[in-house]
Amino acid sequence: MSAEIHRLFPDGLKHAEAEKGRPRYDPPLRFVPTKVPSGDDTSDKTLKTVTVELSQKTTQKVPLYEFHGTETFLQLQKLHSYCLDQQGVRLKHAALDKRDDEVLKKIDAIPEDTADATQLEKLRKLELVQEGFSDKMDSLILKSFTLYQQLLSPTLRAEWDEVVQEHCFTSGWTQADGTISTEHRGQDWDTLDECKRLHLLKFCKKDAAERHNLYINNNVKKPQRMTIETFWKRVKELDALAPMLPCLKDQPDCPAEIERANVSLTPVQMCNFLMRCISDAMEDEYNCMTDVMPTDPKKLVELLTKIETKLKEVKKETKPEDRSKSKGQHDDSRSKAKQAAKASRDTKGKIPRKNLPKKAEKQCGLCEEYGGASHSHHTSQCKKWVAGGQHHPEWRGPKGGKTANINVHQDIGVKQLMAQQLESQKSMMKMMSRFADKKKKSKKRKSSKYYSDSDSSDSD
Repeated sequence: MSAEIHRLFPDGLKHAEAEKGRPRYDPPLRFVPTKVPSGDDTSDKTLKTVTVELSQKTTQKVPLYEFHGTETFLQLQKLHSYCLDQQGVRLKHAALDKRDDEVLKKIDAIPEDTADATQLEKLRKLELVQEGFSDKMDSLILKSFTLYQQLLSPTLRAEWDEVVQEHCFTSGWTQADGTISTEHRGQDWDTLDECKRLHLLKFCKKDAAERHNLYINNNVKKPQRMTIETFWKRVKELDALAPMLPCLKDQPDCPAEIERANVSLTPVQMCNFLMRCISDAMEDEYNCMTDVMPTDPKKLVELLTKIETKLKEVKKETKPEDRSKSKGQHDDSRSKAKQAAKASRDTKGKIPRKNLPKKAEKQCGLCEEYGGASHSHHTSQCKKWVAGGQHHPEWRGPKGGKTANINVHQDIGVKQLMAQQLESQKSMMKMMSRFADKKKKSKKRKSSKYYSDSDSSDSD
């Protein structure tokens, strides 16, 4: 992701905010990019850099690449192509190739069986020049292969060497006419592009372009926290990487009717995609301003940005008080509608409910005065009390009430019980005192007997 989009990207944006549902297939490029760990988070803090020559007087230090997702891998391959373009390697190779063709034409003009010493000397010089051109072109190709290798970390570098060895320096490959070649392909621009594609296939599926198209057309939506301009720039960035993805058309056994999927969106397709991702309010505003289908994504984004700004200003002008008033009016209209619906139902001949007389409230004066559930029955139905505060003859529950409160000892039975308890305590104290007196007397008798026995023994 470019530095500009990274600056405008909302903090902490999740996949669920930019996707409608879960993707059916794992997409190679997701709208929310994979977080690349910083230098402090990486395990190898001594990761080295390589100095890349961009032109004769310009160089750039590039850290060795570690795989952090398909998008970063494609950016590495774009960086490799950018370095080659800055160095002018392909242009130099094309110029040398053109001059080499001119020399070959001069060589072909000289007869093979000539015996002229002048022509033989000219042929020898032309062959040396042609050989020099071939060596320079081969060195440019080798430099391009080496540059890609130097940008990789040691682990990825070993995989790249394996791909180059198998594709460029191995015989037995199938040619375009279906025959098996006995020579190796060698290194050229075509084999370089093919080796980069084979290296990419080690990290993504062979139908990555088809998965990407399915993801863009069915799952991607505009996050609410992102402006339409930033959203368009991010989609355009992903769309620029689509031609670099492998697709089923590159497979040798692909049917002829299958179309190539690793292509960018056309301007009309991009406009349709943007119109699908905007809100209904923005679409209504756009339809009010024009009735023509958009065909230029840049102009469409400029117009949608103005509409987006207008809708935000209108939302800010709507104060919370106005919203509460409108909500109250809406509630009043709803209640009036309910009353009208109820009145219409009553006028349709339905039988109204009977107005039953209200039941008299139960109240027992005796229970309220002497204690009890006074609201469960009438005074005439009371089975607990009779007039005067006496219990009803049929009452079998616990005796007591306001006239018999044990806390103030007004019940006669309780007083008798207390008197009996006091009498029993007095009798027990008397018995204990008698027992103590007897015990003392017995001790005195024993001690006097002991002393009398000892006196008699001493006299003997």
